[in-house]
Amino acid sequence: MKEFKLNKILLLSLKEQKAKKVIFDLKRTIILGRNSTGKSCLIKSLYQTFGAEPQNIHPNWKEANAISLVHFTIDGEKYSIIKSNKIYCLFDSASVKLEQFNRVSELGNYIAKLLDFKILLPNRDGEIVTPPPAYLFLPYYADQDKSWTSNWSSFSKLYLPNAKLDIINYHTGIRPNQYYEAKNELGIVNDGIQVVEKDITIVRSLLKNLKEKLSQIDFSISIDDFQEEIKELLIACEELNKTQNKHKQALTLLYNQKINLEAQLEITQRALIETNKDYAFAINEIDDNVLCPSCGADYENNFAERFGIAQDEQRCLDLIIEFKDDISVVEARIGSINFEFNQNNQEIAKIEKLLESKKETIKLKDVIESEGRKEMKLLFESEILAFETELKEKLLLKNELEKEVKKIEDKKRASDIRAEYRDVMGINLRQLNVHSLDEKYYKRIDSSIQESGSAMPRALMAYYYSILNIIKKYGSSAFCPIIIDSPNQQGQDKENLPRLINFIIDKQPKDSQLILGLEEIPEGHTNEYIIELMEERSLLQADEYEEVLDEIKPYLKEIIE
Repeated sequence: MKEFKLNKILLLSLKEQKAKKVIFDLKRTIILGRNSTGKSCLIKSLYQTFGAEPQNIHPNWKEANAISLVHFTIDGEKYSIIKSNKIYCLFDSASVKLEQFNRVSELGNYIAKLLDFKILLPNRDGEIVTPPPAYLFLPYYADQDKSWTSNWSSFSKLYLPNAKLDIINYHTGIRPNQYYEAKNELGIVNDGIQVVEKDITIVRSLLKNLKEKLSQIDFSISIDDFQEEIKELLIACEELNKTQNKHKQALTLLYNQKINLEAQLEITQRALIETNKDYAFAINEIDDNVLCPSCGADYENNFAERFGIAQDEQRCLDLIIEFKDDISVVEARIGSINFEFNQNNQEIAKIEKLLESKKETIKLKDVIESEGRKEMKLLFESEILAFETELKEKLLLKNELEKEVKKIEDKKRASDIRAEYRDVMGINLRQLNVHSLDEKYYKRIDSSIQESGSAMPRALMAYYYSILNIIKKYGSSAFCPIIIDSPNQQGQDKENLPRLINFIIDKQPKDSQLILGLEEIPEGHTNEYIIELMEERSLLQADEYEEVLDEIKPYLKEIIE
């Protein structure tokens, strides 16, 4: 638990050109003064500087519009805070500006971090917020008005709905910082779980739609597979075209050979016809001796000549048979090659048709879209897996945090704190001579103390110190200065007034700082650190103006700049 101590306050009214400087003892300071000397204004200014608005600010004090500067320490670390109108500014130990705020809510968040005030409560809109500084200072301040008639009521603008029990449970350690840290983290985890579950639902819905679209496509092919298949078809087609070219060359040669053979056959057939005519003429038409009309020579038409003609005829017949055989062989070869040529043409036509079909049914766009859908499907499935892994981790963390919250909320621990409060409260009541308040009226730690007459302030004082002792032992935020203003209320008699003031001083929690506003000092406490206010209706003094102005001026300059 951190220790928060007040060192000094400076008050400056530019309007009235008056000021006041008060230095506080780190253990105990008594602000001494009769009524209307400004004790309450001084004390309330302390809280106003930290953004907490006390009850019943006097109109004259509001009219003075005082600038306030407070020097304080947190675990020995020095800080300063200045308030001018609605501007708040914080400084470090070297008077270097840390932050400046125009709103109490923003200041409250910063103060809460400095003082480990980690409770979170819902506001009127249901938003979870850090309570403003008044909720931090509530158990430490007893003002001269409301605090002596009702507990937990020393500040105005306590606007958070139904916050009393939560604040009391927080300050007394029933639900300390660890609880709210765990609850806050649990809330973050629960929000994260909702986000992840929503993301999973969205991605699963997208994946479902994508699968439906993929199922409508009548092919399943990757770009690589498609390219490989087309490549194989093109290679096969190219091979067939090469074979066709060979067949064409062979057919060209065979048809040329056939034409040549047919020409030779025709020549031989004509030669045979002419030979037959010559032979018939030699036998039937010509004499044994023939006169040549050209030269006049006489030739013999004998057997030998006619036999020679007959032999020519036989050779022609032999050639004709040979040519016809050769032509038959060539035609057979032509037929065979033509058959293979036609077969190849059919294969080529099939491949071309298949390629054309693929071009029509599997456009490049289709392949790209198909691959895109498949990549999206894989991406969605990967996203779902990642989300499910994240969800599993968050659910495990949620389980651990719920166990931690449950452990902090241990009923026995809370029961022990409440029991200790009741024990301390009973002792305090007896020491303050309050015997008519039955335990059933203060049994609950958040009880509204009810008493009559002069016993009421003492019963409330017993409650305040009971709560402070519990806070000192079990609380988790910084322990703040205890400020008690004018406990002499409801006509305390000569016996009970010293008893009350002595109780406040003697029972002050160990290592705490006490600022006590009194009209007079009880016997036995003359050595206290005392700030005495002498002038009626004038807390601020003209003779302190220049000194305080010089001290505040650098801080004001920082605000202006």
